[in-house]
Amino acid sequence: MIQLVKGLPSGPFALFFIAEYTNIILKNALTTIIFLGPLHYINLPELYSTNFMTETLLLSSIFL
Repeated sequence: MIQLVKGLPSGPFALFFIAEYTNIILKNALTTIIFLGPLHYINLPELYSTNFMTETLLLSSIFL
């Protein structure tokens, strides 16, 4: 295993940051669902997921 500092394994360090980024994305997804509400195109319902992902990624990039 690669060590970040001599004597300290980097596994817990990496897991901590993965958990932090996951937390940021989930919070932004919930914010999109509750407050922004993805637009509904009656003629193109398949754009719902694309619009949701776009708004979530926009919030995530603003947050980071």
